[in-house]
Amino acid sequence: MTYRQVRWIIVGLLCLSTVLNYIDRQTLSILVSTLRKELSLSERDYANAVSAFLLSYTVMYAVAGRLVDRIGARIGVVACMVWWSVATMLTALARSARSLALFRFLLGMGEPGIFPAGLKALAEWFPTKERALPAGIFSSGSALGAVLAPPLIVWITLRFGWREAFLIPGAAGLLWVPLWWAVFASPARHPAASPAERERWRQPVNPAPGTRAGWVGLLKQRRVWGLVLPRIASDPVWYFYLFWLPDYLQRERGFSLADVGRYGWVPFLAADVGGMGGGALSDWLVRRGMDAARARMLMLAGVGCLAPLGALTGVVTSTVAALASVSLVAALCQCWSANIATLALDVFPEQDNASVVGMMGTAGSLGGVFFSQALSLVMARFGYPGAFTLAAALHPIALVTLLALFRPARIRS
Repeated sequence: MTYRQVRWIIVGLLCLSTVLNYIDRQTLSILVSTLRKELSLSERDYANAVSAFLLSYTVMYAVAGRLVDRIGARIGVVACMVWWSVATMLTALARSARSLALFRFLLGMGEPGIFPAGLKALAEWFPTKERALPAGIFSSGSALGAVLAPPLIVWITLRFGWREAFLIPGAAGLLWVPLWWAVFASPARHPAASPAERERWRQPVNPAPGTRAGWVGLLKQRRVWGLVLPRIASDPVWYFYLFWLPDYLQRERGFSLADVGRYGWVPFLAADVGGMGGGALSDWLVRRGMDAARARMLMLAGVGCLAPLGALTGVVTSTVAALASVSLVAALCQCWSANIATLALDVFPEQDNASVVGMMGTAGSLGGVFFSQALSLVMARFGYPGAFTLAAALHPIALVTLLALFRPARIRS
């Protein structure tokens, strides 16, 4: 295999990892009705299991990013995949609400690390001007996993049983690990790289003097806050569409469960297109001579300006128009995700980039927790129109925060 073939195989493997990540995290929500009967779960029991996952997920996002900066992308990716795959399989052993919450807590510890680890791996293999497209493909795996999870988990459950619906996807994650280990290594040492390519990657893409910055040192930097705080506002929009869309389509648009299966995947396909297309467009701007930071910021500004259109979803009378509005916002969410993550890789040195990405992810997850609480109050008073209006305001808030705080130096491409 050639050097260029290897790096796109790495992108494909990382995309598959996020597909498995989202399948594993959605299995519980898909099977909640079954588990209520099998494990005698109350509404509070299920809420506790969800909270256990979110608690560990929020904390471990930043911790995992820091750990990946210390141990490297190759081992970091393996550690995350093995941990969450085993946790998924252990869920098949759940016999009570308490054991279910414990296994979901373990799942939340392992799942977030793949995102800083995967982005760090991409930063090692792709220069600045080519980085946003692979980051978009990588992040689009989450939307693809959201598309595949319902039919796959339902089929496994009906064919084999609910415990197998946890065992089989978890086992798939373990089978992924040797493929990654066989393919990935630093390009400075990879046998597929020519001597010239190895020399090119022997130094970091964006080197910085001194040693790795600690968390305190990073938090003293204005541009860290310029990337962390916008994620508190932007990430809840994706969580809202991911977890509430099926309920909205059934309660407000009269969809049957079969209709959700037929059409509910459309917004997530749009999300894939948005992530990859938004990344490819910003890379194209960089290759045309635009500064990398300016190209990423231009894409983020476009998302912030278009996202308010999502408020139309709750008021349009046509179901087709509502689905189109939802699809647009899903695409914008992934465009935002790909470009803001790539911006972090562009402006921070290699030894710190996973730590920064991890802090951004923790902020986004924490924002999702706060938003879910606010959402319950808004929906009780204003219904789904109020919920879509609230979500439509968040990306503009994130953009204003980004523009106010983020002042990167010019990036070498």
